[in-house]
Formats: sequence, C-alpha cells, structure tokens
Amino acid sequence: MDGLFRGAGVLLFGVGLTWLLTVVLGRAVSRRGLAFWVWDRSGAIGRLLIAVGFGLCVVGLSQNSAGTTGSSLLLFGALLGMAGIWLILPGP
Repeated sequence: MDGLFRGAGVLLFGVGLTWLLTVVLGRAVSRRGLAFWVWDRSGAIGRLLIAVGFGLCVVGLSQNSAGTTGSSLLLFGALLGMAGIWLILPGP
C-alpha cells in the first residue's frame, strides 16, 4: 500500500511540476519575443533534437542490460526525437 501512495505522490508531483514549468516558460517566452525566434528556427532545432535523440538511443541500447541507465537514455532519446519531429512538422 505504501508503494501505491508513493507512486501517486510522484505522479502528482510530476504533473504539478510540468504545469508550473509550462506556465512560467510560456509567459517568459511570450513576453521576450523568443517564441518568434524559435518559430523561425524550428526546422533546425527539430533536426538537432532528432540527431541528439537518436544518439542517446544508440548509447542507451549499447549499455549493459543489468542497470537502468540504458533504458533511461533510450526513453529520453525517444522523447527528444519525438519533440524534434513535432518541431519540423509543417504548421497550420
């Protein structure tokens, strides 16, 4: 039962932290004009994220299967790759 509460707490902490970062970064980006800078360079940033994500996936796959480092690198690389693909998709 203790593990269930701990997992729920970690999940709620992650959701709250994600919401807080989204609000704070969204306001900072919209006030400074950084959104237009990122929008203009989204193709290059997306390709860079895809390359870094692919590299992390390769490193994660080459790690020893006994530890959790390899799976963490694989997951993080996949997330970076998905973010990069999202950035290079055509806009509305």
